[in-house]
Amino acid sequence: MDVAAIAGVGMQDDLLRLDTISQNIANVLTPGYKKQVVLESAFQVQMQAASAGAHGTQVLASVTPRPLSGSRIDPAAGLLLYTGAPQDVVVEGNGFFEVATPNGVAYTRQGSLHVDVQGRLVGTQNLPIMGAGGEISLANAPFTIAVNGDVEQGGRVVANLKRVSFDSAGELGALGQGLYAQGGARFADSPREENLRIGFQESSNVSSAQEMVKLTETVRHFEALQKIVQGYDDSLEKTIRKLGDF
Repeated sequence: MDVAAIAGVGMQDDLLRLDTISQNIANVLTPGYKKQVVLESAFQVQMQAASAGAHGTQVLASVTPRPLSGSRIDPAAGLLLYTGAPQDVVVEGNGFFEVATPNGVAYTRQGSLHVDVQGRLVGTQNLPIMGAGGEISLANAPFTIAVNGDVEQGGRVVANLKRVSFDSAGELGALGQGLYAQGGARFADSPREENLRIGFQESSNVSSAQEMVKLTETVRHFEALQKIVQGYDDSLEKTIRKLGDF
């Protein structure tokens, strides 16, 4: 068993954890943000993989931890904060709004809506919010949003906000600032138009206290592995010096 290799893998994992923790802490106040979590394979899975080509006591000797394969998002809903603003809306359940970005379609839980200078209905990042028929254009006049997603202006329904749901929302790819690409997520087999909560904004689902605890644990774990590598190097150096004396 290569102690230095195992410690090296552990330190790489800690760097990935630190990256996800820093992203989460930086977005504690970002509306609709979903925290990132690292993907880890169970020790039993690693043992089974190692035993595929080993037998008996050789299994333990061949087990080397695999690096973490990346991160995914936690799609759990955040707390709903009452704003009272009629243009602040939240999709009930786990649905997302669809928005148009310069790089293609993206999805968000942010629903603070307004009309830009081009007359388009846009969200927090000034990106067009999609309706059932595409971009929503409005006149320079007050508008309202109904719980079923209808956008009404001048006493008539102009459009209906498009809502998208996923069977595997955790596979969405984070783009930053509460925006997500489809990534490996699958659209729901039986999508349904979820209602809206009017006058609310969804907060981030990140707990700053939990993230700070994870940060402390990860830093200490990294330092411990660093000491192991240093001790291994010192031991190897002494061994080589003694061999050179013969």
